[in-house]
This record gives sequence, C-alpha cells and structure tokens, in this order.
Amino acid sequence: MSPLGSWLDDAASLVGDASIWVNLVATGRAEKILRASPAPHLITATARGELDAGRAKGRRTASVVAELIEMGLVNEVALGPAEEEVFLSLVAGPVSQTLDDGEAATIAFAMGSHSVALIDERKATNLCELSYPTLKVMSTADLLLSAPVRMALGEDEVADALFNALSLARMRVPDQHLPEVSRLLGPERREICLSLPANWRRPSGSETMIG
Repeated sequence: MSPLGSWLDDAASLVGDASIWVNLVATGRAEKILRASPAPHLITATARGELDAGRAKGRRTASVVAELIEMGLVNEVALGPAEEEVFLSLVAGPVSQTLDDGEAATIAFAMGSHSVALIDERKATNLCELSYPTLKVMSTADLLLSAPVRMALGEDEVADALFNALSLARMRVPDQHLPEVSRLLGPERREICLSLPANWRRPSGSETMIG
C-alpha cells in the first residue's frame, strides 16, 4: 500500500467541510470517488447549511450533496454538547484566530468522533496544527491522490478530476502534492489552473521543479 493510500484505509470516517464538497462536486466524479473510499463520508449540518445558502446564487453543490445523501454515500451529522463547546471556541474571538462556522463544525465533530477532518483552507489547517495536533487533517487532493481512488478511477480520470476541481472550484493543493498534481495535469492544463502557485503554472518553472 502506498503512503498516499494508507491514511484512507485507516480512517474510521471522513468529515468534510463545505469547500471539500464544492471541490468534489466540481470534479464531476463525486459518486465514483465516494464509492472508492473505504471510509464513510460525513457532512455536518452546519457545513450543509453553508452549501444550501449557495442555492440562491445558482450553485449546484447542495443539490448534488443531497443526492449523495439519498444514495447513502454521505451521512449528515450534528454536533453534541462537547463538540458544541469546541465549535464555539473556534468561532468566537479575534478574526485572525477564528474560523467560519462550517470549518469550525467540521473540526469540532472530527475531534469528538475521532474522524479525519477534510479541510482545504490554509488558515484552518494551520490552526489545527497548533491547537489540535492529534487531529488528522487531510485535503481534497489527499483524497483524489489516495490509492483506493486512483485504483478505481485510473490515472487519466484522476487527472481530469483534479483539473475540474482546480479550474472550476479553485481547489487549493498542499505543497507536498504540487509535483504529482503538476505531472498529472501536464503543462497545458496546469497553466490555466489559477489556484496553483504561479511558479507551478509556468511550463518551464514547473518542469524544472519536478525534475
């Protein structure tokens, strides 16, 4: 088993914040990805509420997530009393030290349930490293590059999923995955993925960094 796959095989469950679901829906392969995952996927009621708020703006993520819940591929969960305390500690205080409600609820539930938190936002992941070092936090890119997903989709389809999430949802890619994501995309597609760092979008710079 590759290192990229082992974390997913060992996860009791995965709870994703709103941005994770936006990215997964943007891939166009959310159902396939969830079916490939050996761990159950969860969404907090708070994060789902954030997605529902996007319906008025014509965003379709909430509708797709609702379909995935109907299929039994995602379960909606609510915070318990102890998790509510963690949630409140993450949303109250100076802006520099607090998170939005969906991210806070995701972290709080993951802490209480020993789930893996799926979060892409840098501020939230940095806060977890400092305040909750025992919490396992992974990203959309971690999921897409995991061994079970790669085996189920194949390299070409994983590359398409990455491109869609990057170009349609502006997915953030953690630094450690930039070489592999760049390789899978190829020079033409990564050049138009504006959420990638500029030096990874430029064909010459990216090829130099990969080599």
